[in-house]
Amino acid sequence: MNNIYLVLAALFGAVVVIAAAVHINRVNLKLRNMVRLMRRADVWQRGHNHVLAQIAADDPLEDVLMGIIVGVEHIRPEMMCSILLIDRDTNRLKVVAAPRLPDFYNEAVDGLPADQEIGSCGTAIVTRQRVIVRDIQNDSTWVGVKEFAAKAGLVSCWSEPIINRHGQVLGTFAIYQGRIAEPTADDIKLIEESAYLAEIAIERKLSLEALRESEERHRLLADNAQDVIWTMDLNGRFTYVSPSVEKLRGYTASEALAQTLEQTLTPESVIKIKEAVGKTISAVKNKQPFPDFVAELDHLCKDGSTVCAEIRTSGIYDTDGNFIGIVGVSRDITERKKSEEKIRYMAQHDSLTGLPNRALFADRLQQALSYCKRHQRALAIMLLDLDKFKPVNDSYGHALGDELLKQVALRLLACVRTSDTVARIGGDEFVILLHQMDDLSHAKVVSEKIKHALIQDFLIDGCSIHIDCSIGTAFYPQDGIDPLDLTKIADQRMYHHKQKAPATIR
Repeated sequence: MNNIYLVLAALFGAVVVIAAAVHINRVNLKLRNMVRLMRRADVWQRGHNHVLAQIAADDPLEDVLMGIIVGVEHIRPEMMCSILLIDRDTNRLKVVAAPRLPDFYNEAVDGLPADQEIGSCGTAIVTRQRVIVRDIQNDSTWVGVKEFAAKAGLVSCWSEPIINRHGQVLGTFAIYQGRIAEPTADDIKLIEESAYLAEIAIERKLSLEALRESEERHRLLADNAQDVIWTMDLNGRFTYVSPSVEKLRGYTASEALAQTLEQTLTPESVIKIKEAVGKTISAVKNKQPFPDFVAELDHLCKDGSTVCAEIRTSGIYDTDGNFIGIVGVSRDITERKKSEEKIRYMAQHDSLTGLPNRALFADRLQQALSYCKRHQRALAIMLLDLDKFKPVNDSYGHALGDELLKQVALRLLACVRTSDTVARIGGDEFVILLHQMDDLSHAKVVSEKIKHALIQDFLIDGCSIHIDCSIGTAFYPQDGIDPLDLTKIADQRMYHHKQKAPATIR
Protein backbone atom coordinates (compact mmCIF):
# COMPACT_ATOMS: atom_id res chain seq x y z
CA MET A 1 0.00 0.00 0.00
CA ASN A 2 2.84 2.36 0.87
CA ASN A 3 4.36 1.67 -2.53
CA ILE A 4 1.13 2.76 -4.25
CA TYR A 5 1.17 6.03 -2.32
CA LEU A 6 4.75 6.57 -3.28
CA VAL A 7 3.97 5.97 -6.96
CA LEU A 8 0.97 8.34 -6.82
CA ALA A 9 3.05 10.99 -5.09
CA ALA A 10 5.74 10.64 -7.71
CA LEU A 11 3.18 10.91 -10.51
CA PHE A 12 1.61 13.98 -8.90
CA GLY A 13 5.03 15.57 -8.51
CA ALA A 14 5.80 14.87 -12.14
CA VAL A 15 2.52 16.46 -13.23
CA VAL A 16 3.27 19.54 -11.13
CA VAL A 17 6.76 19.80 -12.62
CA ILE A 18 5.40 19.42 -16.16
CA ALA A 19 2.67 22.00 -15.54
CA ALA A 20 5.20 24.40 -14.09
CA ALA A 21 7.48 23.85 -17.07
CA VAL A 22 4.62 24.52 -19.50
CA HIS A 23 3.70 27.70 -17.63
CA ILE A 24 7.31 28.85 -17.61
CA ASN A 25 7.58 28.15 -21.34
CA ARG A 26 4.45 30.20 -21.98
CA VAL A 27 5.78 33.08 -19.90
CA ASN A 28 9.11 32.86 -21.67
CA LEU A 29 7.34 32.89 -25.04
CA LYS A 30 5.38 36.01 -24.07
CA LEU A 31 8.57 37.66 -22.85
CA ARG A 32 10.38 36.76 -26.07
CA ASN A 33 7.50 38.19 -28.10
CA MET A 34 7.55 41.39 -26.04
CA VAL A 35 11.31 41.71 -26.44
CA ARG A 36 10.99 41.03 -30.17
CA LEU A 37 8.34 43.73 -30.58
CA MET A 38 10.36 46.22 -28.53
CA ARG A 39 13.48 45.46 -30.56
CA ARG A 40 11.49 45.85 -33.78
CA ALA A 41 10.12 49.22 -32.61
CA ASP A 42 13.60 50.31 -31.60
CA VAL A 43 15.10 49.25 -34.93
CA TRP A 44 12.34 51.05 -36.86
CA GLN A 45 12.83 54.16 -34.73
CA ARG A 46 16.55 54.17 -35.45
CA GLY A 47 15.91 53.72 -39.15
CA HIS A 48 13.30 56.50 -39.03
CA ASN A 49 15.77 58.82 -37.30
CA HIS A 50 18.51 57.91 -39.77
CA VAL A 51 16.27 58.87 -42.68
CA LEU A 52 15.36 62.21 -41.08
CA ALA A 53 19.06 62.85 -40.49
CA GLN A 54 19.71 62.06 -44.17
CA ILE A 55 17.03 64.55 -45.17
CA ALA A 56 18.47 67.21 -42.89
CA ALA A 57 21.94 66.55 -44.35
CA ASP A 58 20.60 66.88 -47.93
CA ASP A 59 21.72 63.39 -48.94
CA PRO A 60 20.79 62.32 -52.50
CA LEU A 61 17.07 61.59 -52.83
CA GLU A 62 17.69 58.04 -54.07
CA ASP A 63 19.78 57.31 -50.95
CA VAL A 64 17.09 58.69 -48.64
CA LEU A 65 14.29 56.71 -50.32
CA MET A 66 16.45 53.59 -50.30
CA GLY A 67 17.01 54.16 -46.58
CA ILE A 68 13.24 54.17 -45.99
CA ILE A 69 12.84 50.84 -47.78
CA VAL A 70 15.85 49.22 -46.12
CA GLY A 71 14.46 50.21 -42.72
CA VAL A 72 11.09 48.57 -43.44
CA GLU A 73 12.54 45.42 -44.97
CA HIS A 74 14.97 45.03 -42.10
CA ILE A 75 12.21 44.76 -39.49
CA ARG A 76 9.80 42.93 -41.83
CA PRO A 77 11.94 40.57 -43.97
CA GLU A 78 8.85 39.00 -45.55
CA MET A 79 8.04 42.32 -47.21
CA MET A 80 9.50 43.71 -50.44
CA CYS A 81 9.09 47.44 -50.95
CA SER A 82 9.27 49.92 -53.76
CA ILE A 83 8.99 53.67 -54.18
CA LEU A 84 7.78 54.98 -57.52
CA LEU A 85 7.74 58.62 -58.54
CA ILE A 86 5.49 60.09 -61.21
CA ASP A 87 6.76 62.29 -64.01
CA ARG A 88 4.37 65.25 -64.02
CA ASP A 89 5.05 66.01 -67.68
CA THR A 90 4.43 62.50 -69.04
CA ASN A 91 2.31 61.03 -66.20
CA ARG A 92 4.53 57.94 -66.27
CA LEU A 93 5.98 55.90 -63.42
CA LYS A 94 9.65 55.87 -62.48
CA VAL A 95 11.15 53.20 -60.24
CA VAL A 96 13.40 55.06 -57.78
CA ALA A 97 13.99 52.42 -55.11
CA ALA A 98 13.08 48.72 -55.12
CA PRO A 99 16.17 46.80 -53.96
CA ARG A 100 14.61 43.33 -53.53
CA LEU A 101 12.29 43.26 -56.52
CA PRO A 102 13.63 41.45 -59.62
CA ASP A 103 15.31 43.65 -62.23
CA PHE A 104 13.00 42.42 -65.00
CA TYR A 105 9.96 43.45 -62.94
CA ASN A 106 11.34 46.94 -62.23
CA GLU A 107 12.22 47.35 -65.91
CA ALA A 108 8.69 46.32 -66.91
CA VAL A 109 7.09 48.84 -64.53
CA ASP A 110 9.47 51.72 -65.19
CA GLY A 111 7.97 54.12 -67.71
CA LEU A 112 4.43 52.72 -67.65
CA PRO A 113 1.56 55.22 -67.67
CA ALA A 114 -0.13 55.82 -64.30
CA ASP A 115 -3.63 54.44 -64.75
CA GLN A 116 -5.98 52.02 -63.03
CA GLU A 117 -4.88 48.98 -65.05
CA ILE A 118 -1.26 49.30 -63.97
CA GLY A 119 -1.57 47.54 -60.63
CA SER A 120 -1.95 48.90 -57.13
CA CYS A 121 0.49 51.79 -57.66
CA GLY A 122 -1.16 53.10 -60.82
CA THR A 123 -4.56 52.85 -59.16
CA ALA A 124 -3.32 54.61 -56.00
CA ILE A 125 -2.02 57.51 -58.08
CA VAL A 126 -5.27 57.87 -60.05
CA THR A 127 -7.63 57.47 -57.07
CA ARG A 128 -5.34 59.24 -54.56
CA GLN A 129 -6.31 56.53 -52.07
CA ARG A 130 -4.53 53.61 -50.41
CA VAL A 131 -5.00 50.46 -52.51
CA ILE A 132 -4.96 47.03 -50.85
CA VAL A 133 -4.73 44.04 -53.21
CA ARG A 134 -4.54 40.75 -51.36
CA ASP A 135 -4.42 38.56 -54.50
CA ILE A 136 -2.84 40.15 -57.56
CA GLN A 137 -3.87 37.44 -60.02
CA ASN A 138 -7.55 37.89 -59.20
CA ASP A 139 -7.67 41.69 -59.16
CA SER A 140 -8.93 43.74 -62.10
CA THR A 141 -6.52 46.62 -61.52
CA TRP A 142 -3.58 44.37 -62.39
CA VAL A 143 -4.75 43.51 -65.91
CA GLY A 144 -1.78 45.19 -67.59
CA VAL A 145 1.05 43.79 -65.45
CA LYS A 146 -0.16 40.69 -63.60
CA GLU A 147 1.99 38.35 -65.73
CA PHE A 148 5.14 40.19 -64.59
CA ALA A 149 4.00 39.92 -60.98
CA ALA A 150 3.41 36.18 -61.36
CA LYS A 151 6.86 35.70 -62.87
CA ALA A 152 8.39 37.67 -59.98
CA GLY A 153 6.51 35.60 -57.39
CA LEU A 154 4.55 38.60 -56.11
CA VAL A 155 1.14 37.65 -54.74
CA SER A 156 -0.15 40.68 -52.80
CA CYS A 157 0.53 44.41 -53.02
CA TRP A 158 -0.43 47.35 -50.81
CA SER A 159 0.22 50.82 -52.22
CA GLU A 160 0.04 54.21 -50.48
CA PRO A 161 0.03 57.41 -52.59
CA ILE A 162 2.65 59.99 -51.62
CA ILE A 163 0.80 63.32 -51.59
CA ASN A 164 2.30 66.69 -50.73
CA ARG A 165 0.68 69.54 -48.82
CA HIS A 166 -0.67 71.07 -52.04
CA GLY A 167 -2.55 67.90 -52.86
CA GLN A 168 -0.19 66.82 -55.65
CA VAL A 169 0.55 63.11 -56.00
CA LEU A 170 4.32 62.63 -56.05
CA GLY A 171 4.44 58.85 -56.30
CA THR A 172 3.68 55.73 -54.28
CA PHE A 173 5.14 53.60 -51.51
CA ALA A 174 4.29 49.93 -52.05
CA ILE A 175 4.71 46.72 -50.06
CA TYR A 176 4.72 43.31 -51.81
CA GLN A 177 4.54 39.85 -50.33
CA GLY A 178 4.87 36.38 -51.81
CA ARG A 179 1.58 35.27 -50.30
CA ILE A 180 -2.04 36.37 -50.09
CA ALA A 181 -2.09 38.96 -47.32
CA GLU A 182 -3.98 41.92 -45.90
CA PRO A 183 -2.39 44.63 -43.73
CA THR A 184 -2.85 44.76 -39.97
CA ALA A 185 -3.29 48.03 -38.08
CA ASP A 186 0.49 48.06 -37.45
CA ASP A 187 1.11 47.48 -41.16
CA ILE A 188 -1.11 50.44 -42.05
CA LYS A 189 0.82 52.65 -39.64
CA LEU A 190 4.08 51.43 -41.19
CA ILE A 191 2.81 52.27 -44.69
CA GLU A 192 1.57 55.73 -43.68
CA GLU A 193 4.77 56.68 -41.84
CA SER A 194 6.95 55.47 -44.72
CA ALA A 195 4.92 57.47 -47.26
CA TYR A 196 5.10 60.54 -44.99
CA LEU A 197 8.89 60.24 -44.75
CA ALA A 198 9.11 59.87 -48.52
CA GLU A 199 6.93 62.95 -49.02
CA ILE A 200 9.21 65.04 -46.78
CA ALA A 201 12.32 63.80 -48.61
CA ILE A 202 10.87 64.35 -52.10
CA GLU A 203 9.49 67.80 -51.32
CA ARG A 204 12.75 68.78 -49.67
CA LYS A 205 14.77 67.65 -52.67
CA LEU A 206 12.46 69.31 -55.17
CA SER A 207 12.72 72.55 -53.22
CA LEU A 208 16.51 72.47 -53.14
CA GLU A 209 16.74 71.64 -56.84
CA ALA A 210 14.45 74.52 -57.62
CA LEU A 211 16.51 76.78 -55.38
CA ARG A 212 19.69 75.94 -57.25
CA GLU A 213 18.21 76.67 -60.66
CA SER A 214 18.32 80.45 -60.36
CA GLU A 215 17.85 83.39 -58.02
CA GLU A 216 14.46 83.98 -59.61
CA ARG A 217 13.47 80.44 -58.72
CA HIS A 218 14.74 81.12 -55.22
CA ARG A 219 12.37 84.07 -54.86
CA LEU A 220 9.45 81.98 -56.11
CA LEU A 221 10.30 79.27 -53.62
CA ALA A 222 10.35 81.79 -50.78
CA ASP A 223 6.73 82.63 -51.62
CA ASN A 224 5.60 79.04 -51.04
CA ALA A 225 5.38 77.47 -47.60
CA GLN A 226 7.62 74.49 -46.98
CA ASP A 227 8.06 72.16 -44.01
CA VAL A 228 10.80 73.24 -41.63
CA ILE A 229 13.26 70.56 -40.55
CA TRP A 230 15.25 71.20 -37.40
CA THR A 231 17.44 69.41 -34.90
CA MET A 232 17.95 70.08 -31.20
CA ASP A 233 20.51 68.88 -28.65
CA LEU A 234 19.72 67.49 -25.21
CA ASN A 235 19.98 70.99 -23.69
CA GLY A 236 17.15 72.32 -25.83
CA ARG A 237 19.37 74.31 -28.22
CA PHE A 238 18.81 74.22 -31.98
CA THR A 239 21.68 72.66 -33.91
CA TYR A 240 20.11 72.93 -37.37
CA VAL A 241 17.16 74.82 -38.90
CA SER A 242 16.29 74.47 -42.58
CA PRO A 243 16.03 77.62 -44.78
CA SER A 244 12.26 77.15 -45.14
CA VAL A 245 11.88 78.67 -41.67
CA GLU A 246 12.02 82.09 -43.30
CA LYS A 247 8.71 81.46 -45.02
CA LEU A 248 7.12 80.17 -41.82
CA ARG A 249 8.35 82.80 -39.33
CA GLY A 250 10.18 85.52 -41.24
CA TYR A 251 13.58 84.72 -39.69
CA THR A 252 16.51 83.44 -41.72
CA ALA A 253 17.89 80.02 -40.90
CA SER A 254 20.90 81.55 -39.11
CA GLU A 255 18.65 83.86 -37.06
CA ALA A 256 16.32 81.01 -36.09
CA LEU A 257 19.30 78.80 -35.21
CA ALA A 258 20.50 81.33 -32.63
CA GLN A 259 17.13 81.61 -30.92
CA THR A 260 16.04 79.90 -27.70
CA LEU A 261 12.75 78.07 -27.31
CA GLU A 262 11.37 81.14 -25.52
CA GLN A 263 12.22 83.25 -28.57
CA THR A 264 10.70 80.69 -30.93
CA LEU A 265 7.40 79.79 -29.29
CA THR A 266 4.65 81.45 -27.27
CA PRO A 267 4.84 80.85 -23.48
CA GLU A 268 2.04 78.27 -23.57
CA SER A 269 3.74 76.34 -26.37
CA VAL A 270 7.12 76.50 -24.58
CA ILE A 271 5.54 74.73 -21.61
CA LYS A 272 4.16 72.01 -23.88
CA ILE A 273 7.44 71.36 -25.71
CA LYS A 274 9.55 71.39 -22.52
CA GLU A 275 7.21 68.88 -20.88
CA ALA A 276 7.44 66.69 -23.97
CA VAL A 277 11.25 66.94 -24.14
CA GLY A 278 11.50 66.08 -20.43
CA LYS A 279 9.31 62.99 -20.86
CA THR A 280 11.24 62.01 -23.97
CA ILE A 281 14.66 62.19 -22.32
CA SER A 282 13.36 60.30 -19.27
CA ALA A 283 11.88 57.56 -21.46
CA VAL A 284 15.05 57.16 -23.52
CA LYS A 285 17.24 57.08 -20.41
CA ASN A 286 15.07 54.23 -19.15
CA LYS A 287 15.80 52.32 -22.38
CA GLN A 288 12.29 52.86 -23.73
CA PRO A 289 11.58 53.65 -27.40
CA PHE A 290 11.47 57.31 -28.36
CA PRO A 291 7.87 58.40 -27.62
CA ASP A 292 5.87 59.85 -30.50
CA PHE A 293 5.19 63.56 -30.15
CA VAL A 294 2.75 65.41 -32.36
CA ALA A 295 1.42 68.79 -31.27
CA GLU A 296 0.10 72.07 -32.61
CA LEU A 297 2.33 74.88 -31.31
CA ASP A 298 2.19 78.65 -31.81
CA HIS A 299 5.41 80.13 -33.22
CA LEU A 300 6.56 83.73 -32.84
CA CYS A 301 7.15 85.54 -36.14
CA LYS A 302 9.56 88.34 -36.93
CA ASP A 303 6.73 90.79 -37.60
CA GLY A 304 5.27 90.22 -34.13
CA SER A 305 2.49 87.88 -35.23
CA THR A 306 2.16 84.17 -34.46
CA VAL A 307 1.70 81.16 -36.70
CA CYS A 308 0.41 77.73 -35.73
CA ALA A 309 2.47 74.75 -36.93
CA GLU A 310 2.12 71.03 -36.42
CA ILE A 311 5.27 69.57 -34.85
CA ARG A 312 6.44 65.96 -35.24
CA THR A 313 9.62 64.81 -33.53
CA SER A 314 11.90 61.78 -33.43
CA GLY A 315 15.13 60.92 -31.65
CA ILE A 316 18.64 61.16 -33.08
CA TYR A 317 21.03 58.32 -32.21
CA ASP A 318 24.74 57.94 -32.94
CA THR A 319 26.30 54.83 -34.49
CA ASP A 320 26.56 53.23 -31.06
CA GLY A 321 22.86 53.69 -30.40
CA ASN A 322 23.27 56.56 -27.94
CA PHE A 323 20.50 59.18 -27.84
CA ILE A 324 22.10 62.50 -28.77
CA GLY A 325 19.29 64.82 -29.83
CA ILE A 326 15.90 65.42 -31.40
CA VAL A 327 14.94 65.99 -35.01
CA GLY A 328 11.61 67.62 -35.82
CA VAL A 329 9.42 68.69 -38.71
CA SER A 330 7.24 71.81 -38.47
CA ARG A 331 4.32 72.20 -40.88
CA ASP A 332 2.27 75.37 -41.29
CA ILE A 333 -1.39 74.55 -40.56
CA THR A 334 -2.77 78.09 -40.73
CA GLU A 335 -5.07 77.32 -43.66
CA ARG A 336 -6.28 74.13 -42.02
CA LYS A 337 -7.07 76.09 -38.85
CA LYS A 338 -8.98 78.68 -40.86
CA SER A 339 -10.96 75.93 -42.55
CA GLU A 340 -11.75 74.27 -39.23
CA GLU A 341 -12.82 77.60 -37.76
CA LYS A 342 -15.05 78.29 -40.75
CA ILE A 343 -16.70 74.88 -40.41
CA ARG A 344 -17.15 75.44 -36.67
CA TYR A 345 -18.69 78.87 -37.32
CA MET A 346 -21.08 77.48 -39.93
CA ALA A 347 -22.17 74.73 -37.53
CA GLN A 348 -23.04 77.29 -34.84
CA HIS A 349 -24.54 80.17 -36.80
CA ASP A 350 -27.58 80.83 -38.94
CA SER A 351 -26.45 80.96 -42.57
CA LEU A 352 -28.91 83.74 -43.50
CA THR A 353 -28.55 86.28 -40.69
CA GLY A 354 -25.20 85.28 -39.22
CA LEU A 355 -26.79 85.12 -35.77
CA PRO A 356 -26.08 82.20 -33.42
CA ASN A 357 -28.28 79.20 -34.15
CA ARG A 358 -30.26 77.04 -31.73
CA ALA A 359 -27.23 74.88 -30.80
CA LEU A 360 -24.94 77.81 -29.96
CA PHE A 361 -27.72 79.60 -28.08
CA ALA A 362 -28.36 76.49 -25.97
CA ASP A 363 -24.66 76.34 -25.09
CA ARG A 364 -24.51 80.02 -24.11
CA LEU A 365 -27.70 79.71 -22.06
CA GLN A 366 -26.27 76.75 -20.14
CA GLN A 367 -23.07 78.69 -19.41
CA ALA A 368 -25.06 81.76 -18.35
CA LEU A 369 -27.24 79.69 -16.00
CA SER A 370 -24.15 78.13 -14.40
CA TYR A 371 -22.67 81.58 -13.85
CA CYS A 372 -25.89 83.01 -12.41
CA LYS A 373 -26.28 80.06 -10.03
CA ARG A 374 -22.76 80.57 -8.70
CA HIS A 375 -23.06 84.34 -8.31
CA GLN A 376 -26.78 84.66 -7.45
CA ARG A 377 -27.53 86.74 -10.53
CA ALA A 378 -30.66 86.92 -12.70
CA LEU A 379 -31.17 86.45 -16.42
CA ALA A 380 -34.04 86.53 -18.88
CA ILE A 381 -34.97 84.61 -22.01
CA MET A 382 -37.09 86.42 -24.60
CA LEU A 383 -38.81 84.48 -27.40
CA LEU A 384 -39.81 86.65 -30.35
CA ASP A 385 -42.04 85.82 -33.30
CA LEU A 386 -42.70 88.19 -36.23
CA ASP A 387 -46.44 88.74 -36.62
CA LYS A 388 -47.85 87.85 -40.03
CA PHE A 389 -44.49 87.39 -41.69
CA LYS A 390 -45.92 84.88 -44.16
CA PRO A 391 -47.76 87.51 -46.30
CA VAL A 392 -44.41 89.14 -47.06
CA ASN A 393 -43.08 85.90 -48.57
CA ASP A 394 -46.36 85.24 -50.37
CA SER A 395 -46.56 88.70 -51.92
CA TYR A 396 -42.95 89.44 -52.77
CA GLY A 397 -41.17 86.10 -52.66
CA HIS A 398 -38.65 84.51 -50.37
CA ALA A 399 -35.74 86.67 -51.53
CA LEU A 400 -37.39 89.79 -50.13
CA GLY A 401 -38.48 87.84 -47.05
CA ASP A 402 -34.87 86.77 -46.47
CA GLU A 403 -33.69 90.38 -46.72
CA LEU A 404 -36.35 91.37 -44.20
CA LEU A 405 -35.06 88.76 -41.75
CA LYS A 406 -31.51 90.12 -42.15
CA GLN A 407 -32.67 93.64 -41.34
CA VAL A 408 -34.70 92.38 -38.37
CA ALA A 409 -31.56 90.72 -37.03
CA LEU A 410 -29.61 93.99 -37.27
CA ARG A 411 -32.32 95.91 -35.43
CA LEU A 412 -32.48 93.30 -32.68
CA LEU A 413 -28.72 93.47 -32.16
CA ALA A 414 -28.99 97.27 -31.82
CA CYS A 415 -31.47 96.84 -28.96
CA VAL A 416 -29.32 94.70 -26.65
CA ARG A 417 -25.92 94.85 -24.96
CA THR A 418 -22.86 93.24 -26.53
CA SER A 419 -22.84 90.74 -23.65
CA ASP A 420 -26.35 89.57 -24.57
CA THR A 421 -27.12 86.99 -27.25
CA VAL A 422 -29.57 87.23 -30.15
CA ALA A 423 -30.20 83.97 -32.02
CA ARG A 424 -32.41 82.83 -34.86
CA ILE A 425 -33.99 79.47 -34.07
CA GLY A 426 -35.99 78.95 -37.24
CA GLY A 427 -38.27 80.72 -39.73
CA ASP A 428 -39.24 84.09 -38.28
CA GLU A 429 -38.52 83.07 -34.68
CA PHE A 430 -35.75 84.65 -32.64
CA VAL A 431 -34.60 84.22 -29.06
CA ILE A 432 -32.69 86.68 -26.87
CA LEU A 433 -30.61 85.99 -23.77
CA LEU A 434 -30.26 88.90 -21.35
CA HIS A 435 -27.32 87.89 -19.19
CA GLN A 436 -26.49 89.07 -15.62
CA MET A 437 -29.36 91.48 -15.04
CA ASP A 438 -29.25 93.74 -11.98
CA ASP A 439 -32.91 94.71 -12.39
CA LEU A 440 -35.70 92.60 -13.89
CA SER A 441 -37.25 95.75 -15.31
CA HIS A 442 -34.36 95.82 -17.76
CA ALA A 443 -36.13 93.07 -19.72
CA LYS A 444 -39.22 95.25 -20.11
CA VAL A 445 -37.10 98.14 -21.35
CA VAL A 446 -35.45 95.88 -23.94
CA SER A 447 -38.83 94.47 -24.99
CA GLU A 448 -40.20 97.96 -25.60
CA LYS A 449 -37.10 98.97 -27.53
CA ILE A 450 -37.46 95.90 -29.76
CA LYS A 451 -41.16 96.48 -30.44
CA HIS A 452 -40.48 100.13 -31.26
CA ALA A 453 -37.58 99.17 -33.54
CA LEU A 454 -39.50 96.52 -35.45
CA ILE A 455 -42.69 98.55 -35.88
CA GLN A 456 -40.74 101.07 -37.95
CA ASP A 457 -41.14 100.52 -41.69
CA PHE A 458 -38.56 98.40 -43.54
CA LEU A 459 -37.60 99.72 -46.97
CA ILE A 460 -36.57 96.79 -49.18
CA ASP A 461 -36.26 96.94 -52.98
CA GLY A 462 -38.56 99.94 -53.10
CA CYS A 463 -41.21 98.28 -50.91
CA SER A 464 -42.19 99.73 -47.55
CA ILE A 465 -42.99 96.84 -45.25
CA HIS A 466 -44.68 97.19 -41.89
CA ILE A 467 -44.63 94.33 -39.39
CA ASP A 468 -44.95 93.81 -35.66
CA CYS A 469 -43.81 91.12 -33.24
CA SER A 470 -44.89 89.14 -30.20
CA ILE A 471 -42.50 88.69 -27.29
CA GLY A 472 -42.63 86.30 -24.34
CA THR A 473 -40.17 86.64 -21.44
CA ALA A 474 -39.16 84.17 -18.72
CA PHE A 475 -36.86 84.98 -15.79
CA TYR A 476 -34.27 82.99 -13.88
CA PRO A 477 -34.68 82.06 -11.06
CA GLN A 478 -38.28 83.26 -10.60
CA ASP A 479 -39.82 81.21 -13.46
CA GLY A 480 -37.47 78.24 -13.55
CA ILE A 481 -33.93 77.03 -13.08
CA ASP A 482 -33.27 74.96 -16.18
CA PRO A 483 -33.32 75.82 -19.91
CA LEU A 484 -36.34 73.67 -20.76
CA ASP A 485 -38.62 75.25 -18.15
CA LEU A 486 -37.56 78.78 -19.00
CA THR A 487 -38.00 78.26 -22.73
CA LYS A 488 -41.43 76.69 -22.22
CA ILE A 489 -42.69 79.58 -20.10
CA ALA A 490 -41.32 82.19 -22.49
CA ASP A 491 -43.02 80.38 -25.38
CA GLN A 492 -46.35 80.30 -23.58
CA ARG A 493 -46.17 84.02 -22.80
CA MET A 494 -45.24 84.85 -26.37
CA TYR A 495 -48.28 83.12 -27.81
CA HIS A 496 -50.49 84.64 -25.11
CA HIS A 497 -49.55 88.11 -26.35
CA LYS A 498 -49.43 87.28 -30.04
CA GLN A 499 -51.43 89.75 -32.09
CA LYS A 500 -53.77 88.64 -34.86
CA ALA A 501 -53.44 91.62 -37.17
CA PRO A 502 -51.74 90.85 -40.53
CA ALA A 503 -48.63 92.63 -41.69
CA THR A 504 -49.26 95.63 -43.88
CA ILE A 505 -47.29 96.01 -47.09
CA ARG A 506 -47.27 99.34 -48.83
